[in-house]
Amino acid sequence: MNKLEVRYTTLRDAFTLFGVLFYIQVIGFFFGLADVSNLGAAEKDLEGNVVNQICGLITLLVPLFFFIRNKVFISKSFYRNNAFLLLFILGLAVSISWSHDPMLSFKRFVALISVVFFAGFIAYNYSLEKIAFMLGCIIGAAALFGLILGLLRPDIAFIDGGIRDGAFKGIFPEKNAGARINAIAILLLLPMIRQRNPWAILYSIFSLIAIALAQSATALALIVAGTVSYWYFLTLIRMHINRSLTAFLGTTFIYLLICLFLYGNYTLLLGLIGRDDSLTDRTLIWGLLAPLIDAEFLKGYGFGAFWSSPGAETFINRWGYIGNAHSGYMETLLNGGVIQLTALILMLIEALIKHYRAVVADQSPRFHASAMVIIGSFMLTNYVAYVVPNYRSAEFLVFCILALSFRHHHVTYPQLSPATLRQRPPGKALPRDSAKA
Repeated sequence: MNKLEVRYTTLRDAFTLFGVLFYIQVIGFFFGLADVSNLGAAEKDLEGNVVNQICGLITLLVPLFFFIRNKVFISKSFYRNNAFLLLFILGLAVSISWSHDPMLSFKRFVALISVVFFAGFIAYNYSLEKIAFMLGCIIGAAALFGLILGLLRPDIAFIDGGIRDGAFKGIFPEKNAGARINAIAILLLLPMIRQRNPWAILYSIFSLIAIALAQSATALALIVAGTVSYWYFLTLIRMHINRSLTAFLGTTFIYLLICLFLYGNYTLLLGLIGRDDSLTDRTLIWGLLAPLIDAEFLKGYGFGAFWSSPGAETFINRWGYIGNAHSGYMETLLNGGVIQLTALILMLIEALIKHYRAVVADQSPRFHASAMVIIGSFMLTNYVAYVVPNYRSAEFLVFCILALSFRHHHVTYPQLSPATLRQRPPGKALPRDSAKA
């Protein structure tokens, strides 16, 4: 009697696909269609969602078991290579002790840890090349599904009413978040697009169409700035300048000077792309939040607890419940004060330096250059959007995958049966497709 055998790699890939679909909100979209609750936005946000909690626990417990089995937590290199990311997470955990709502902070900390663990699972099991291609194509496929939905159910896929009337959001609850992750998908696929990979080109087109329909100036700016930046570093790599640390540092310094010049003239650039100086009232929001930040400047209100604290009542009475400060840096100040903001900046810089060193070492430099550009884009967009450390953002998953690194990748595979060994073709090695990330 023939037995149905399931390979470890099949289970691994299936779990990875499930997790990615969950964190880019494809699964949440379908369950959201069946949501008939009468809770308001604030109540839904504070109470959470049972489906999200179950899926989040799965993406936490499976990688946790995997890491324990492979003895990741006893490796000194794991702590050395991810020091500032672990420091940032520790700061979030400590903030629960002084939180205005400890239980809410604890729940949100568990949700964030789930993202980090799942990101670590991907970073451990796949090479950077596979990660970039996989994430870019899955996000592009989600954009395609949203476009098809737009033809069948435009009332769901497009915004109806308000200042954003007619803008495309597809499967995403917020059109700007959807446009930004589609822009990141294109940046992830840039190395493959350069190699004329037909699938990378096709899925990039789907993402680009979704961005155009979303009318997102931020996403278009990300694509233009990211593509130009990638071309700049790719040119340096093709000229082998990256092999000389001094020369590469010098050319990077020139690049930073250009970025500073553009930042100094950002008002003019905003006018060219049709954006106002207030960044869609963000500066007004930040002005109202400034006194509340100053009141708890050192430690903040606890991770995710500000919006349920008494201090938020004044703001909510003026603007209503908006859920976050529309800036990752401002939200971090609310969560953990200047201590947590310092840890966040160090974590971002650490992730950037990892890929910079890989480019200098000439280790898959084209893919690490793309990762470096994407992390740089996160540092910029985090100023005008809550990206890092937003556990609900698909961008945060991408960041964690690119930020985490492991030295040892000896994945423990289940023992194969004698029958399976006998069926192996002579002279062919057993599959070991776990690669360095």
